[in-house]
Formats: sequence, structure tokens, C-alpha cells
Amino acid sequence: MQNMDNLQRESNTTLTFLYVVISASFSAALKLFLDEKFIILAVTLSFLCIYLVTLAVWLLFGCMMARSVKAPANEPKNLKIPDGYTSEQIQQFELENLQERIEYNANRNSSTARQLNRVRVAICFSPIVFVVVLTFIALLWAAGCHE
Repeated sequence: MQNMDNLQRESNTTLTFLYVVISASFSAALKLFLDEKFIILAVTLSFLCIYLVTLAVWLLFGCMMARSVKAPANEPKNLKIPDGYTSEQIQQFELENLQERIEYNANRNSSTARQLNRVRVAICFSPIVFVVVLTFIALLWAAGCHE
């Protein structure tokens, strides 16, 4: 459960970072579009903004959406000994249930961690995305496709 809380905090921190960078790239693109001197850079920043928004959506759906969690503790109703069962049998059933809950939550955390790591790696590629898009748009512009 503590790992789940840590992953949630890390996801929130990453999303906050994305919000800041998205806002900065959007406002810079808007300013450049209004200036009309650096249209190539404005279009590039727009593509970067779209890329970052895509990462934020990926983070939201992959890590932050509410998903079911199995309670880590025994439920009192499961500890009642029904007729025909011994306390050892009930203990065995509950140990199996506990193991199932632990594995379920561990798999959930593993999936969340994988998605969070992928988003973070994709964020690291954003300068490369910027340069590739800038190069592509500059080549199109130079080839006369801007008219």
C-alpha cells in the first residue's frame, strides 16, 4: 500500500511538471504566432505542446485513474468458523486470500510503475522531438511548401 501511495505521489509530481512545460510551450508558441517573425519555431512549439499533452493524457490513464485495490487485511467475516471447518482450514483459506491480495496489489503497482517510467522516458525524448520537428518544418519551408 505504501508503494501505491509513492507511485501516486510520483505520478502527481510528473503531471505537475508536464502541466508547467505544456503551459510554457503553449504560451511561447502563441506569442511567436502573434509576432509572425518566427512561424517555423511557433509551429514546432505547437507540435511539442501536442506531444506533451499526449504524454499527460497517457500518464493520467496509465497511472492516475482510479482502479480497484484489494484490502491488505483480513475481513472479519472471513475469520468466522462456519460449521464443518476447522480453525486450521480457515487459517489456510485466509492465508491463500492474503497471498492473492498481495499479488493483485503488487501487479497493480508494477503496471503503474511501468507506465510512469515510460512516460518519464518519453519526456526525456522531448528535446529530440523538438529538433526533429524543427528540422522537418524548416526543410519543408525551405523547399517552398509554405506558400
